[in-house]
Parts: sequence; structure tokens; C-alpha cells
Amino acid sequence: MVNKKPSDTSTRMGSEFIFENLGWPGTQHELSFCLQTPDCTKTDAERLQDNTERPFEVTALLSKSPFSAGSLKTKYDATDGNSYFTFLSPRMTVDTPWGAVNVYKNESDEASMISMKVQAHTARNALDSMQLAASAVLDYWSFESAVPAYIMHFRAHDITNEVEVFRVSAPFRVKPIGADDTEMPTPLRPVLALYREGLGSGSPVYKFFCFYKILEGYFKRLKPELATLFRESDIAYPGLKEVVPTFDDLDPIFSHYIGKNIKQFFDKVLTKQFRDAVAHFEKDGCSPLLMNTPDNTIGFHQVSTAAEICARTVIQSYHEVFFIGRDAGLDINSLIPLQKQ
Repeated sequence: MVNKKPSDTSTRMGSEFIFENLGWPGTQHELSFCLQTPDCTKTDAERLQDNTERPFEVTALLSKSPFSAGSLKTKYDATDGNSYFTFLSPRMTVDTPWGAVNVYKNESDEASMISMKVQAHTARNALDSMQLAASAVLDYWSFESAVPAYIMHFRAHDITNEVEVFRVSAPFRVKPIGADDTEMPTPLRPVLALYREGLGSGSPVYKFFCFYKILEGYFKRLKPELATLFRESDIAYPGLKEVVPTFDDLDPIFSHYIGKNIKQFFDKVLTKQFRDAVAHFEKDGCSPLLMNTPDNTIGFHQVSTAAEICARTVIQSYHEVFFIGRDAGLDINSLIPLQKQ
């Protein structure tokens, strides 16, 4: 499966980082902050590019919701997190294959933050260790308690260089609804329901599958049925270009598909490299795909964004062609499936 690491942003440390400075909702980023240290003799570049093994203190802030909003607090503690897990002791220590982690609680006795100390060559390696360890703990507790658990973001404090690195996902923003957003093609209702379902998921894998199913349904049923209706009415089907659009937040690993047919991208990349990897789960004696490893999490965040912009493109294409057909007098009602009472 193709993937790369999240985008990097480096800056001087402030009290908070405005999330609107990040890109498309759901894209993952690593934000590096150089702390103000008057005794430090290294340049910011030297501090950020240090590759020696050194100690890191890494934390994961927990939440009952999978989504962030507003701004990223660069200074937080256990009072800022929450979860559905409670315990009475001041803190809990859990051993994992990546090291022991300490679980702290908020004023409501809810597990709210996980912390561990790691020896690593880079902040990214330290964050990966924490993601694996914290996910292992939360996976088990979710099963034992039958409740979900979410991690808002990760923070790695490079003790030697006084640098802090955050791993976060860009959140949703408030958007205005236009005065013309009152009419939709009825055949798109299942597709639009899938789109909203995907947006509302905290899982990049499930989000990808929602957008994938939109594309699959469009190419297998929606578009052929609409094209058939045009053909049977002796009206030329509008030749709208359905290509992977230019998009600022499309990961560079997919950039060579920009301008190419979405169906080609769907078949060669979305299906063969991602959909099949999850659908087969365990194939040819390989280990099952672990959904919350750093590489898989990052990979599915990246591809879900690509799948989403392609899904939006074909939805908009269908929307336009649908109304062209309606205005031309086609029997649009024949495209609407009967609903069970």
C-alpha cells in the first residue's frame, strides 16, 4: 500500500495554533514548534534536524469525540481531555510492547491523557511509538467496556532540543449555505447519505470506504442508467470531463494522476492498492491489516482525501447532467427507485 508521512510545518512556539491555517478537513499534519530558550546555542534548523538518539516525552490527548474544533492548545494537561473510561487511582500504568504508559484522569475521574517516555532518533519515531502504544491500550479498553475512544492529537517533547511536535488532523470549519442549495437530484440521495456518513466518521478507513462506494455506485449504476436514458431519447450524453482535479491538499503521491480519468484512478489506485488491502484483511499468509498503525492511519487519511475529492467531482457531474436531461424533457422519474413503505 502506498503512503507517505504527513505534511510538516515548523514555526516558533505560541500559545495556540489556529486550525484554519491547515488544509482540507481530515488531512494530517505534523506541526513543529521551537520553544523559546535563551540558553540554547543551536539554530532552529539544527534543533529540528537533529538525528541523534535522545529522550522524548510523548503525550496523547483523549476525547469522547473524533473531531477537533477552533484552535490547537500547545500547552495542555490531563484536565483538557476526556473519555468514557473512569478509574479511582490517581493514575494507571500499563505495560505495552513499546514501553510503559501512564494514563492520567481529569476532574471527573475520566481517563484523559496518556504519557510515555521514549528514546528515539526523531520526533516522528517517538510519535509513532506513542500511537502504537496508546492505540493498543485503547483498543483493549474499548473492547472491555464496549465504548469508543478517540485521540485528539499527539505531542512529542524533544527534551534535548526543546522542540515540540504535534500530530493533528485538520478540522471542519463553519461554511455558509447558498440560496440555490435547495434542489437536489433524487437518485443522488443514497450517494449524499454515504458522503455525509463518511464526513462524520472518525475512522480514515471507514471514511475511505464511504467515498469508494460512492465512486463504485456512480460508475456501475448511476452514470450508466443516466446515459441509457439519454441514448433512448436520442439525445447526446453531455461529455463532461471526469478527471482527478487539481487540489492543493492532494498528497504528492497521487499528483501524477491529476488531469487523468477518475475511473482509471479508481481502478488502479483506490481499488487495487487500498480497497483490496482492507477487504482481504488477511491474504496469502500475511498478517491481518492493523488499521491504527501509524503508516496505515496516515495512508488512509491521504487516500480518503483523494477519494473524497473524486467523489465530489462525479457527484457534481451527475448533478449537472441530471438537470440537463430534465430540462431536455427526459423522463427523470424513471431513474428514481421505488421506496418501500
